Amino acid sequence: MDLSRAVAALRAALADSPRAQGAPDLVEQILALVRPSIGLAVPARRRDGAVAGWYGGLPGLPDGVPWPRHQGRPMTLLARLDCATLAPLLGPEWTLPRDGTLLFFADEWFHADFGAGPGDDGCAVLHVPVDAPDRAAPAEAVLIPALPLVAAPVLAAPDYSEPELAAAFSTDPIRVMGLVTEIRDRLPTVRHRLLGWPDSPVAELAGHRLLLALEAERGTAWGELVGVSFWIDGPDLAAGRLSRVRRVLDVA
Repeated sequence: MDLSRAVAALRAALADSPRAQGAPDLVEQILALVRPSIGLAVPARRRDGAVAGWYGGLPGLPDGVPWPRHQGRPMTLLARLDCATLAPLLGPEWTLPRDGTLLFFADEWFHADFGAGPGDDGCAVLHVPVDAPDRAAPAEAVLIPALPLVAAPVLAAPDYSEPELAAAFSTDPIRVMGLVTEIRDRLPTVRHRLLGWPDSPVAELAGHRLLLALEAERGTAWGELVGVSFWIDGPDLAAGRLSRVRRVLDVA
C-alpha cells in the first residue's frame, strides 16, 4: 500500500463534504492519524481470492515448540496468517516478519488475568516456519473449524474517543464526532483487521497498537463475547517482536 497516495485519495473524496470544508485543520489532524491495515474475510466461495491465512483450524508447529497453554489448559488457535502473502500488501508499512506463519492463540475459557506487567499469559503469538507440520490437538483443546481468509489492504481511521483526538474533542465534540464518523464511513468495512485502528472502541492499553482484531465466525462459541483483539507495544511492533502481546475481549 502506498499510504500517502491512499490518504490523498481519501482527502480528495472529502472535497465535496460540507462538514470537511468547514473544518480543514481538523480534517488534516484526523488524516494524519490514518493508518494502513489489512482487512481479512472468509470468502463467499473458496476461489474468491488467494488464501492469506486461516481462521481457526490446527497450528503448524515445529518439533520442540510446545502448544501454548494457560494454567495447564491448551489455548485455542484463533488465526493462522501467512506473512509472505500479507507483507506485500503493505510494503514498507509492514514491520512484522516477511516470511513464515503467525499463529494467534487465546485462552478459550477467558480466565487469564491481564496482570500488571508486560505481556499477557492468556494469549500467545508465535512466528513459525511456513512448512511446519500441523500439530494434532492435545486433550482438552477447543478447536474452531478452519475457515480460509482472503486479504486486502485498507485504510483505518481512529475513533473520536482515541487519546490523539482528546484535545480537539474537548473543544468541539460534536464536530469531531461527525467528521470522524464521516471519514470512517468512507472507508471499507472489514470483518477482521490486521494492524491499523480497531473498528470499535476498546479498553485502553497505553502505548499499545492494534495487532489483530477478530470477530466470532460460525463454529466459534463465545457467548456474549463477540470479538478478541491482540495488542502490541509500539516499539515491539516497530521491531517485529511478538513476545509481549496482550489481548482485549469485546463483549456485546
